Amino acid sequence: LDEDDVRNPAVIADNVGDNVGDIAGMGADLFGSFAESSCAALVIAAQTGGLTLTTTEAGALSIWENWGFVSFPLVISCTGIVACFIT
Repeated sequence: LDEDDVRNPAVIADNVGDNVGDIAGMGADLFGSFAESSCAALVIAAQTGGLTLTTTEAGALSIWENWGFVSFPLVISCTGIVACFIT
């Protein structure tokens, strides 16, 4: 059999391995993009509260005062994960 003949089991195994590697790489890229966008949304949400809320006695904003802003991106992400499990 030729080296690239589809009847050769090694060629089939090589093609399967290539496809698995491509899918795993794409999944890693998607997870990285999701994690980076989630972190960015959390940072922006934490700072948004500083525009509308007053400071604490120490002069710094507490994360608990901005919890409504910070929890919104988390709720959106969790809703998407639950929807994936349901469907």
